[in-house]
Amino acid sequence: MKKIELFHNLVNLAAADKKFTEEEISFLVERANQWGIATDEFETAMAGISTGKIEVTIPDRYEDRVQLMKEMLRLMAVDGKMPEPEKRLCAQASGKMDFTSQQFNQILDEIINES
Repeated sequence: MKKIELFHNLVNLAAADKKFTEEEISFLVERANQWGIATDEFETAMAGISTGKIEVTIPDRYEDRVQLMKEMLRLMAVDGKMPEPEKRLCAQASGKMDFTSQQFNQILDEIINES
């Protein structure tokens, strides 16, 4: 999965509860810098959420799906809150990614153990 697609997915997740926390914005800025996402692409991603259409693009490759889920979980945890819309979107994405409960728990454990 291209970094820009991954970034757009993260912006959509952050927008799921219709508000951005400072921590979420900092996380997105950090990822944009880390992944070499240009300012205009960042702004395009942010502007895209104003349409009200929040969706996550599911990658075809298993490794890309794992990467996306890890980044989604990191983003959700960054502000110490997990609003219902974010949890719901993450659960829906996990289901669409065809993760079993065991696979999802393994991914979650990996993220928790990073801390």
